[in-house]
Amino acid sequence: MNIRGGLGIIKVQLLGFLSAKGFFWTLALGWMTGPVIYLLLWSVAVGGGEIGGFDRNAFILYYLGLIFINQLTYPTAHWSTGEAITNGSISKALLRPMPLFYADIGCDLAVKIVCMPFVVLVIAILGFIFGVDITFSLSMLPAAVLALLMGMAIRFILAHILALMAFYTQQSWALLSVNDTFIFLFSGQVAPIALFPSGLRNFVSFLPYRYMVAFPIEILMGKLTIEEMQHGFAIQIAWLALLIAVSFLVTKAGVKKYSATGG
Repeated sequence: MNIRGGLGIIKVQLLGFLSAKGFFWTLALGWMTGPVIYLLLWSVAVGGGEIGGFDRNAFILYYLGLIFINQLTYPTAHWSTGEAITNGSISKALLRPMPLFYADIGCDLAVKIVCMPFVVLVIAILGFIFGVDITFSLSMLPAAVLALLMGMAIRFILAHILALMAFYTQQSWALLSVNDTFIFLFSGQVAPIALFPSGLRNFVSFLPYRYMVAFPIEILMGKLTIEEMQHGFAIQIAWLALLIAVSFLVTKAGVKKYSATGG
C-alpha cells in the first residue's frame, strides 16, 4: 500500500475542503437534524421518570454521543466514487499504484478533520442548553474506542461495496440511499436499541447497523454486560471479515468488467 501517496491525497483534499469549510459545516449541521429531533422527543417523553432504563439525562447523553459517533463514522466519499465509475473519470484513479479505496479514505479523513471541531462545538452547546450530566464510564473507554474504530471500518467498507456496484448498474446511488435508510432505522438513531420490541431487537443484533453507531455508545454508558460486549465484538469481527472479502471480490471483478467494456 502506497502510504506516501495516500498522505499526499489526504493533504490535497484537506486543503480543498478547508477552503470550503462553511459548506461542509452546513452539511454536518444537516446530518445532526435527525438525532437532535429524537433527543428532543425522548427527553420530553420520559419526563421525570424512566423508559427502558433511560432517564432524561441518559437520553440526552445517548443522543449527544450518537451525534458525535454518527458524524465520525459517516462515509462521505462513496457517492462521488459511484459517479466517477458511471461517468468514466475513475480511469485516472485506476492508473494510480494504490487501491481504489485509498482515495475514499483520504476524502473521508479530510472531511472529518474539517467538520469535527464544528460538530464538537455544537454538541457542547447542546449539552450546556440541556444541562447534561456527564456520566460516561471511563473504564469502558478503551472498549468503546475499539468498537468505534471497528464500526467506522464496517460502515466505510459496506458503503464502498455499494458504490462499486456502479461497475454493474447505474443505480448504485439508490443502494447507498437504501443503506442510509437502514442505518437510520436500525443503528439506534430513532430510539436506543434497548427500547426496540424483543423480536426486532434480536433481529437487529445480527445486522451490521447497530455496530456502526449505537454499540460504542452503549459500551461507554455502561448499558452492556461483559457477555453482551463480547457478543457484540464477535459480530463486528464477523461482519468486518465478510465485508473485506466481498469488497476484494467486487473490486476485482468490477475493474475487469470496466476494462472489458472500454472504461
